[in-house]
Amino acid sequence: MTPRITRILTASVVALSTLTMSGCALLESGTSGITLNILEEGFTPPVLEMGDVDMGCSFALVNGPLVGAARNFYGDPSLMETVLLESASVCSDQQALNEELRYLRASRDKRSDEAQDARIAQKRFMATSAHRQYSAFDRMRTKLEQKYFFKYGKDCPRFKRDFDELVYLLGSVAGLQAIQNDMGAQQVVGVPTDIAPQADFAMTCLNNEKWWGAPEALRATIWSIIPGAGEGKDLPAIFNNSMAIGERTGVRLAHVMAALAAQSTDDSARLRETIKRFATLEDYKPSKQYRLIDAISEAQIVNISDRMWTQNTGARTPVGSLGKFWDDKVGADINADDFLE
Repeated sequence: MTPRITRILTASVVALSTLTMSGCALLESGTSGITLNILEEGFTPPVLEMGDVDMGCSFALVNGPLVGAARNFYGDPSLMETVLLESASVCSDQQALNEELRYLRASRDKRSDEAQDARIAQKRFMATSAHRQYSAFDRMRTKLEQKYFFKYGKDCPRFKRDFDELVYLLGSVAGLQAIQNDMGAQQVVGVPTDIAPQADFAMTCLNNEKWWGAPEALRATIWSIIPGAGEGKDLPAIFNNSMAIGERTGVRLAHVMAALAAQSTDDSARLRETIKRFATLEDYKPSKQYRLIDAISEAQIVNISDRMWTQNTGARTPVGSLGKFWDDKVGADINADDFLE
């Protein structure tokens, strides 16, 4: 066999192998793409309709790695992962809060060893949350920039699906949460703080009414945290308007942002007012489509209230007392001692 024929045969074998491998990859990619589309369009909606926060969080923890395995079949599950990672961070956020409450109780009792241990455990859970939330943000940003050919924080994408808009919003919220948790964990994750101004612009790309008032509330939260950013802006009015939209549309995410902004600026009066507003809504109907997000919002408001109650009484918010406080004036139908029974 001549060298020329040998080279031709070798090239043919390589080409055939390449085509075969490419065909398999294309087949697997197509199958993976169909599966991910089924998950995004058919699997996610029922999960978002759940009102059980623990179940939603546990679902994310269990199924996150399974969805991520789609990369082994040439799929890109980044958008689903954003939702799952953000949901999974609810678990670690709750664990971090439990340790913070343990710290507060130990500090009240002057048990320094217990307090120190609780603070260390809290920071570890905050680091876990920061990692999950930053991963959620990064997957959202990378995938949507590739899909819509824009630069996050500088341009607005032309969305084709509500699911993509939802991921864009949740991923942006996750980015801000990651910054806060990483700071609390002594920046062991290294979350870049320039996410905040990027998210500020990014929220201008969403319809505030459509997304429960959350985009403008998120911007107002950023303005509250960054020194000087809120000058010339009526932040209470922005929060009030966003909360009103959330109350009409059935998702009270804006209330959480208003409470966090008040907490970060030590505005206790505004914080109490926001919690009371959340707890005393009449004839409120949660969104059926996004029930889980509203339930998570409620859990976060309860967490903030629990922190306040524990700081001042050593125990969490009493059952049925969300929106009430340990130092409320006793009225005819209120017995302050009942709070602590």
